[in-house]
Amino acid sequence: LKTMEKKESKAFFKIWFLLFVVVVLFPQEAFAPPSRMVARSSSGFLLAVLDVLLLLGVLFCFFSSLKVKSFLKDGELAYGWILFSFSFVILSIAQLFSLSVSSGLLYVPLTIVSLIRLLSILSLALGIYFIKKVLS
Repeated sequence: LKTMEKKESKAFFKIWFLLFVVVVLFPQEAFAPPSRMVARSSSGFLLAVLDVLLLLGVLFCFFSSLKVKSFLKDGELAYGWILFSFSFVILSIAQLFSLSVSSGLLYVPLTIVSLIRLLSILSLALGIYFIKKVLS
């Protein structure tokens, strides 16, 4: 059982390392200068409102996953719920960056926002995997 956990943690770190290498190999796409900031128009305002609503939804999911984790009290399922909480934290950071772009406050390349969202999806998938492994 211990060797299985070591293999899974190695796979988890390989995924993170691969994403880091992709960002390092393609910095021109990841850190491209802004071609144009989002104009303060009605579509920019609508995007900002949607980003705020999504951010509130992600924060609700984060606090809900923390509540479920507190019910488990370091049981076997707790590790999966910790990964869920971690993925919601990462996703909230991505939503904050997206909100800053849509409101025109700060420019963050959309590639970076997409990579952060990808990391959150990967950690969410790992949480589902660990919970499924415990339940089966």
